[in-house]
Amino acid sequence: MAVHPSTPRDPRSGDLGISDVLNLVRDCTAALSSVRQEVGAATEAQLLDLVSELGELALWSDAAEVAVVGDALTRGLPAASQVPLSPADWIATASRRHTRGSASRVVKIAEALRSPTITRPAGALAPGQDGEVLGEAILGAVVPLPCGQVAMDEMRRLAPDLQPAFVPAAWEAYALVGAGGDPREVRRIRPELYARFGRPDRLNDRDEGARKHAFLSTGAVDPVDGLTDYRMSLSAESAAILEAALDRLTKPQPGPDGGADPRSYPTRRADALIELVRRATTHGVVPTVAPDTGAGLQGDGQGRPAADRRAAERPAAGRPASQVSLIVRLGDLRDEDGCATTITGLDAGRYLSIATARLLSCNTMLAPIIVDEHGTPIIIGHSKRLFTSQQVRAMQLRDDGCSFLHCSRPAGWADAHHLIHWADGGATEIDNGALLCNYHHHVVHSRRLAGWVTTDPPDDTLGRPPGSSETSDAEDLARRRDRGEPAAADRPAGPPRVHWDLTPGSYDRLLAARAGGSAA
Repeated sequence: MAVHPSTPRDPRSGDLGISDVLNLVRDCTAALSSVRQEVGAATEAQLLDLVSELGELALWSDAAEVAVVGDALTRGLPAASQVPLSPADWIATASRRHTRGSASRVVKIAEALRSPTITRPAGALAPGQDGEVLGEAILGAVVPLPCGQVAMDEMRRLAPDLQPAFVPAAWEAYALVGAGGDPREVRRIRPELYARFGRPDRLNDRDEGARKHAFLSTGAVDPVDGLTDYRMSLSAESAAILEAALDRLTKPQPGPDGGADPRSYPTRRADALIELVRRATTHGVVPTVAPDTGAGLQGDGQGRPAADRRAAERPAAGRPASQVSLIVRLGDLRDEDGCATTITGLDAGRYLSIATARLLSCNTMLAPIIVDEHGTPIIIGHSKRLFTSQQVRAMQLRDDGCSFLHCSRPAGWADAHHLIHWADGGATEIDNGALLCNYHHHVVHSRRLAGWVTTDPPDDTLGRPPGSSETSDAEDLARRRDRGEPAAADRPAGPPRVHWDLTPGSYDRLLAARAGGSAA
C-alpha cells in the first residue's frame, strides 16, 4: 500500500484542511498495516491501549464515512459519474470494504442525516428533526453504526403509535441505549417505550387484538413417540394469569429417590398445566342445595328441588391458587392511562394496558404495587380487594350464573365483578358485585358497560332494549335518583337482579352521574 508522506499536524488545532485530513488518514492506514509486525513487542498495557484506540478509530471511521457519503449524495455525485450509478453501487465501486448490500446500510444512515432541499424533506436524523439527537450521536462516534441502524428501524415501527409529545424522548432513549454498542439491547426497549409513551388507545387496541388472535390448536399425535403437540398463543391478560398459576407448580420437587427433580423445566411446566386442569375439573365444583322459596319449584325426578338446573352445582368459592403481581403508577390507574408491569414468574417484565390491569383486578389474586411518579410505593394492595367466599356464594344464589343478558354459563364458570370498579373506589360488597363469565367479563370492561343491582321487574323501562330511548339506562337511573323517585315506584318489587346497560360507554356516564350527584 502506498504511503503518502505528510507533515504531522495536530488534529485538534482546528485549522486542518481537507488535504491535511486526507494525508493523515493515509498515514493512519499505513501505520495500521504495520501493526501485525510490531504487536509481538508490545507490553500488556500497550496491547490494552491498542485495543481501545482501534475501537475508537473504527467508530470514528464509520462516522466519517457516513458524513462523506452524505455530502456526496447532496452533491449528486453517484448519478453524475461517467456511468450513472446508484448510491450503493457508487460506494461499492470506490471502496473495497463494501459490497452493494453493506453500502446500502451506509446510504440509509446518510440519507437520514441529510438536510432538506427544494425537492425533498429533511431526513429523520437531520438537524431540527426529532431524531437529531441520534444523528449527532452517530456522527460523534457515540452510537455505533449498527446500533443507529437498528434504532432507526425500531422508531419507524414505533413512531405511529407514540403520543406526539413523547417522540423526542423516544429518540433520546434510543441514543442513550445505542451508546452501549449492543443492537440487541436497542431492540429490547421498543416494548417499554410503547408502553410508556404509546397512545393509550393503541395500547388497549393491542390487547384487544391479541385476544382476537389467541388460539389453542387441536392436538397433533405423533404415532412414534406417543406425544401430542399443541400450539398456543395467548393475550397479555391470559399469559399473566397462566404464568402466575404455573409459577408455584413448576418449582423442582424431590425425585423418586429423594434426589434432584429428574424432570426438565419444560416438562415441569407441562405437568403443572395438567395439574391445573385436573384440579379445575375434579375439585372446581361442589354440590349445594338451592334455597327453598316455597313457590315455583318442580321436582327433577330425583327428589330434589330444581328451581334452576345450574343451582345443583356451584363452585367452592375458595382462595385462588395464583397471584398476579403488578406495578402501576397511581396517576395511570386514576386516569386510565399508561401501563402496568408484571413482576412475578416467567412473565415478569410484561407491559399491560391499564384496561387489562383493571380487568385482572376483578377476578385474580391481584397484588398491585401502586407507586408515585418517582416509583416510590405508596399503597401495597392485597387480596382483600377480592370478594370473600361468602359474598361470592351469595352472588351465586342471586345471579344463578353469569348475569349478562341471555348468557347460560353456570355460576361455576363465572367470576365476581365490581359493578363500580375497585380502581374507581367501588366497594367490595354484594350490592356492588355481579357474576360474569370470562367472555362477558371482558366485554363489560372493553365496552365500558354499566350494571347495577335492581329489584325492578324485567319489563320496566330500565330493562328496555338498548337504543329504544334517547337516554341510556345509566342516565335514566341517575335522573330518577336526582328526582328522588324510587325505581318503578308503581310496580311491586321483585327479587334482586343485576341489570346491564348495553350502551357502549354507559359505565363512564354512570360514573359522571355519580360524581355530579356527590358534588351536589
